[in-house]
This record gives sequence, structure tokens and C-alpha cells, in this order.
Amino acid sequence: MPALFSSRRTAFPAKVPAPLRPHGTSIVRARVKHLSGYGLGCTVGALLLLAGQAVAQTNNTQLWMDGIVGHGFSGYYMAECEFSYQTLLNDQQRWSSLNVSPTLEVSPTAHWSFLVGVPYSYTIQKEGFKTAEVRLQLGARYTITPFNRVQTRLNARYELRQVRTIDTDSLQRSQRLRLRAEIVVPLDVRSYDSDTMWYAIGDAETFLVMDQDVKERFANRVRLRLGLGRKFSYNWRGELIYTLQRSRDAISDEDYSLDNIIRLRIKYYFTPRARTLARGDNAN
Repeated sequence: MPALFSSRRTAFPAKVPAPLRPHGTSIVRARVKHLSGYGLGCTVGALLLLAGQAVAQTNNTQLWMDGIVGHGFSGYYMAECEFSYQTLLNDQQRWSSLNVSPTLEVSPTAHWSFLVGVPYSYTIQKEGFKTAEVRLQLGARYTITPFNRVQTRLNARYELRQVRTIDTDSLQRSQRLRLRAEIVVPLDVRSYDSDTMWYAIGDAETFLVMDQDVKERFANRVRLRLGLGRKFSYNWRGELIYTLQRSRDAISDEDYSLDNIIRLRIKYYFTPRARTLARGDNAN
């Protein structure tokens, strides 16, 4: 008589696991990485395009030399002061400017930073025309990829300008908005958080005058930058930057011009940052 129940176990086919789908965060990071490379390509392309236009125009060459000191405290704050000398190299009417720019920046999260500053500049616009300017700056920066190798950032800065013409003792007030998109790419390491590395810089900035132009030789309109930087340590950094600037002589109301700017920057930060992922490297 056949057994109603058998002790022999029935073999079922092994369950094949479903193919793993990429995590949503990985997809976002991949897209951001693609956009970061695209942004750098657009910056380089725009520089080459304006450089081609500059060949057919009369353009100026400027030299900027910057020294920056910074001190971080409480993990979230960075106090900086930039000392800058700017001059025109290839013009009979030599233009030069001395600038001091103290700022205080707070970074409550890895993505957001907020800034307040009061820059001062003394400029010899041309013979017999000197100006002294004080600006109130309020700014915000959003870092799109704070923990990735490629750093992409969006900056917005409001400036209230008060410019005094020393020779005539007249005062001009003007408001403008500065918008900048930038990208920083480490070249020999995998993280921008490293203390020693080479890195490339690319950004584009536009200046939007909200009321009236200030009478100055180089009324800024658009800047495109491409540069190379070196972190010697957390404390010491150096940068060599080429800037192509589209500006307008607002004193004589001349047409727009293209200016080639060579910029040398030395940075020194007194104290190391708090090494936490939530805060990152807020010394830029």
C-alpha cells in the first residue's frame, strides 16, 4: 500500500534574487558629477569664446596681487581679511587700486554659508580722478556637492556701494547684485578635504546694477575665471588665476571692453578646521 506521506522532501527551484537597483543617492551623485564636468566644460568654452572676441578688440591687461589671512573658530565661523593691490599694465593712464576686505562667514551646515563684509578701496581711476569706496556686503553660498571630490557652488552677494570722489568731494551710492557659479576640482587626490593637493578652479560671475552706475573706469559686468591652486598645508595655499572680464568705462561712457587679468593669491589660515563631515572645510 503506498504511503500517504513521504519523508522525502520536494526540491523547489532556488529563488533567483532580483537585480539590485541603484540607490537614489547614487543616481543623484552620478548626475551631479556629470553636471560638474559639464559646468567646467562650459566655463572653459566661454573663456575661449570671449578670448576669440578679445583678439579683434582693444583690450587691457591688469595685475592683481592678493594676500588673505583667515581664522576659524567654534567650528562654524571663519573671519577673513583680504589685502589686494590691482593695477593696469598696458595703458598710458595708469590705473591702480588698494583694497582691504574684512569678512565674517558662518557655515551652519555643509551646504549653506552666509557672509557679511565691509570692503574698503582707494583707487586712482586716472590722473586727477581718485575715489574712495566703502561697501556693505551680504552674501549666501550653496555648496551642491560638499562631500564629493568635485566641489560645485552657487554664490549670491548683495552690495551697497558708497563711492566718494576725492577731488570734487562728491558722493555716489549704488546697489548691485553679484551672481557666481563655481567649480573646484582636486587634481591629485580624491577629496577636497585633503590638506595638501593641487586643484583647478573655474567660475563665471555676472554683476547686475540695481539703480545707477558708479563713475569708474572699469564698471564690471561679467567675469570668467580659470586657475590653478596648491594647498601646501591646511594653513598655506597659493593660486594663479586668469580672469577674462567684460567691463565698461563709466567715466567717459565708452563702449564695453575685454580685460585680461592675471591674479596671484596667497592665503594663510591660522587654525585648522573642525574635522567633521557636518562642517567640512570652510576655508576656501
